[in-house]
Amino acid sequence: MTGLESALLSLLEKRTEIEQWLEKKRQSVPLPIYGSFDIRDAGWKAVVVDSNAFPAGFNNLNIKDHEKLSSGLREWLDDLVKPPNRLLIWPEAHTRNPGYLDNVRVIQSLIEKTGFNVLVGTDLLKSQTITTSFGDLSLVDVDVTDDTVIANGEIIDLILLNADLSDGPLNISGVDIFPPNHMGWHSRSKCRHFEHVSDLVHEIGDIVGIDPWLIGPWGFISRGRCLEEQFCRERLAAEIHDGLEFISSKYNEHGIESKPSLFIKNDKGTYGLGILRIESPDEILNLSKRKMNRLTYAKGGKHAEDFLLQEAVPTFLESNNSVIEPVGYGVNGEVISWFFRSNSKYGNLDNLNTPSTQFILEKDLSEKSSSQINSRKWLHKLIAEISMIAMGKENLDYDSSDDD
Repeated sequence: MTGLESALLSLLEKRTEIEQWLEKKRQSVPLPIYGSFDIRDAGWKAVVVDSNAFPAGFNNLNIKDHEKLSSGLREWLDDLVKPPNRLLIWPEAHTRNPGYLDNVRVIQSLIEKTGFNVLVGTDLLKSQTITTSFGDLSLVDVDVTDDTVIANGEIIDLILLNADLSDGPLNISGVDIFPPNHMGWHSRSKCRHFEHVSDLVHEIGDIVGIDPWLIGPWGFISRGRCLEEQFCRERLAAEIHDGLEFISSKYNEHGIESKPSLFIKNDKGTYGLGILRIESPDEILNLSKRKMNRLTYAKGGKHAEDFLLQEAVPTFLESNNSVIEPVGYGVNGEVISWFFRSNSKYGNLDNLNTPSTQFILEKDLSEKSSSQINSRKWLHKLIAEISMIAMGKENLDYDSSDDD
């Protein structure tokens, strides 16, 4: 058996203890209202490779899960010190992407089912009604001052962000904002998130007696790498060399016959931008202008200088001649619903967060793939919920820095 197959048996043997540990962790952090989690399962290792504090794919989820998602949202809102009377969903300013608009409409309907009054809009979007696959989406007029938000002529007491704030925080002081401003990409660090994930999977490793690397990320941040300068590329190449050496040592330890590689990611990037996979330090030393622009480009045309070096984990999951990866959606600390990215044009190590990727449900999977997914569903749920708890730890980091 590979390392993970043996570890999975150990994890399942201590499932009750692990679930009690998860619940205790949930109670110790301010849980995010929602989140989504991209998972790579290589067969010999399974890990969350990206976490999104502003998930934009609710439209891709199984409608059968909507009731449970609504219940989780209701529980989170009811647990607030002051539950809102009137809630405003604050979407991205771009509204031309039909899939994204479907997502916003689904979020609105999920919260409306809980009985809350839910409006949609921002001060950058004009009042209008847009037809989506899930019904009409009405954007209302929004007026913002330093301490007040008025939507459709009425005062708002909670903003639910579904915009990643790449351009900066919302400068609004008198209204509760969730997820909070600091989870936006103007300040959030992927590396810091994965440091918390690493701490948590090490705790699991101690409980179960397994190598935490089998269910946890490996990576670190490389700061201030001005890739136009040769000396910057040389320093980055040295870090890449060390990273590949570490991964190679783990492959040898667990009998894995594969060639190590790394993803270099913009530490504050999103939408799959600013990502490059490399297998050798020489690739950075000889980086073409096109690849340099690809790596340093971020949403809104901003340029990246801080990079996350992250182990590239292949997917062994395939369905109907396409590689697939699971994406979990959670609310209030529990991962409830799933879809799968599927792409026949890409290989098992490629980034699947691309325009050509399709989103499918479990019912669309081949029989073999569905069986594989079901046998590993609890493992995928576990690592996704660990990542959601890590988001809560990010919130504690911010609170602590405010106190200093």
